[in-house]
Amino acid sequence: MRQIDDEEKSSASTLSDMEIFIFPELMFSLVLANIMSPRLWKWRELAWFAGIREMRPKKRLQRLRQHIMDNYTFNLDLDTWGLTTQERELKRFAQFLSPEDIAKSNALFGYQGDVYYYDIDIRRHFGLDKYSGDTIPYWKTETIEAMDAFRHKEGHTVGAGECVSLAGLYAAAAFVVCGLPLESVYLMATPLHSQNFVDVDSGILTNNRRLVTRAMWSNGTVISRQARRAMEHERVTIVSHATGYIHLLYPEATIDPNAYAHFSERLKAFLEPPEDAVDKRLVAPRLPDAGKVSFVPSGEPLGLTPEMGYPEIADRLESLRATNRTAALAPYAAHDLGRVESAPFVKAALERCPVSKTALEGQDIVGRVAKLADESIYDGTGRCASPDEVWNFGRGDGFEKCLLVANAMSLKEGEIAVSGGEAALVAPDRNGSTREICRFRSVKRPSSRVLLG
Repeated sequence: MRQIDDEEKSSASTLSDMEIFIFPELMFSLVLANIMSPRLWKWRELAWFAGIREMRPKKRLQRLRQHIMDNYTFNLDLDTWGLTTQERELKRFAQFLSPEDIAKSNALFGYQGDVYYYDIDIRRHFGLDKYSGDTIPYWKTETIEAMDAFRHKEGHTVGAGECVSLAGLYAAAAFVVCGLPLESVYLMATPLHSQNFVDVDSGILTNNRRLVTRAMWSNGTVISRQARRAMEHERVTIVSHATGYIHLLYPEATIDPNAYAHFSERLKAFLEPPEDAVDKRLVAPRLPDAGKVSFVPSGEPLGLTPEMGYPEIADRLESLRATNRTAALAPYAAHDLGRVESAPFVKAALERCPVSKTALEGQDIVGRVAKLADESIYDGTGRCASPDEVWNFGRGDGFEKCLLVANAMSLKEGEIAVSGGEAALVAPDRNGSTREICRFRSVKRPSSRVLLG
């Protein structure tokens, strides 16, 4: 298995759209992180899903859609995860992709290939016109825990997430709850959108919270027009699958070539309007060209089946961490510091959490953080929330609060010591000795000492 770069591990903790664009394996690592979430497995106990596996596949997905429609909304704003700059991100990723290649394929860096979005002025559409042209949003992708936590955020009454978050949730729930093979779901990312193609019946597209059948695709309604927008106006940059990925800009693809060929044909057939279609326009998907890449296996196959229970899947994914890169990155995407080293998560927390830092600037930082609710949005003792997650949702465990304080104070050195049910943030003072900055009750136990730098 090809070695995983430290920047890729740290990016898995942030899961911004830009990071997934650079490191496409992260998209399916998010799916695996959701599959390993106890929150998702609890859905199987809901009366709404009773007997779901006896239903036809299409009916299973429709039942899932209604649950997602009732419990989540689409959220894409500039305030939730904050802003960065083109210059900063281009510098950060220069060793992986050239600025020219990024600009040619990423809407936040100059890509103008789709007429629709640039007719409406993309920066004004997303509220970026009030900032300098170099300013871009982080648009982090949420795990199921972060999506659920929006219920605690002002202005929200249910969970929420952006398009990649919803696509990842649909893919994981189709497997865990609906019992569909993981290999039947293909995630597609375009420069400005993410949706799934589920290979059941004549095919089904997930589009944010909704499902679109082949009949709906061409029925001329508002919903179908919205669903068609990305496929009509944008190229598909990434196709992610249980077997791997293919990326528009990368010369090697890890997806199984037979699976990709099958998907390409099935998607093409789905997009062809039937004879009785109201909207007869033919949409030809602009997918990454299989003829321009070398297919290289991503490692040992995941080998997950819907018949497996949670412990069996957990053991299987743990056993794959040395032989499958997607499985290896999944704990980083899950913020599971009980299974991976803390440094990549801490790096992401201190470098890419601008919302909490701005909100607490000039404030009594420790006092404000101490007033937040004493509970984490993540279950268990190892999975930890980022500073911006703690601040956005107004709650955190003691370890998470210490990390939030460190971020707000822009600390570059120091450590968080965890012992006796408490977490303490300690940092060097001007005299070269150390001082305790704050201490909170903590049930999280990522390790006894977590270094900040």
